[in-house]
Amino acid sequence: MLDYIIGLFKDRQSSAILLLSCAILFIFILPAFQLSSTSFSIILFSVILFIAAASISAKVLVIGMIAILTELSTRATDFVYLHYFAELITNLFILFIVGSVIRDLMKETTITTYSLVEALNGYLLLGILFASLVAFCELHIPGSFPMAKDTDMELMYYTFITLTTAGYGDVTPNLPLAQSLSMLIAITGQFYVAIVVAIIVGKYANVISNKEKS
Repeated sequence: MLDYIIGLFKDRQSSAILLLSCAILFIFILPAFQLSSTSFSIILFSVILFIAAASISAKVLVIGMIAILTELSTRATDFVYLHYFAELITNLFILFIVGSVIRDLMKETTITTYSLVEALNGYLLLGILFASLVAFCELHIPGSFPMAKDTDMELMYYTFITLTTAGYGDVTPNLPLAQSLSMLIAITGQFYVAIVVAIIVGKYANVISNKEKS
């Protein structure tokens, strides 16, 4: 059964596009509606983790399912240490997925449209990871990120504005831990872009060079 599920998502192009669609829905569209229930966002987040895991291997899918189940279990209890554990497991898993994206880009001999889609997926997953940390920080240390309405949209907005280092200044980190997290978000965002752009430009230059030689 597990192999069958893996087979459905083994098509790299289909899984990349599906993951991108779910990530766009989760980041840009869903928070804008400010739904009273978080059920849909939880389900969509689980689907994102599942697709990202299934597109790699069966072993990674097992780890992904553990992360999903751990995350879902926090909705049924207020046990704070379980929340800490779920946050750690989920974010380490997302970090592993982003690392896998960079590794796959380095292995490719040519750059295609789907390579760019996967690079974008890695960037959006990085944003989701940091949005989770921002939300976690604000939940357990109130006042870390003073916001007008304290909505999911504001959390996503602040995270991606910081990730891109645009920094409009309408939301600012107040406490030392929040400031450290904001610096980490900005540095990581620039580091990811620098690595991915360098890989893509290098691969493209190799393709042009090989064509000229032939």
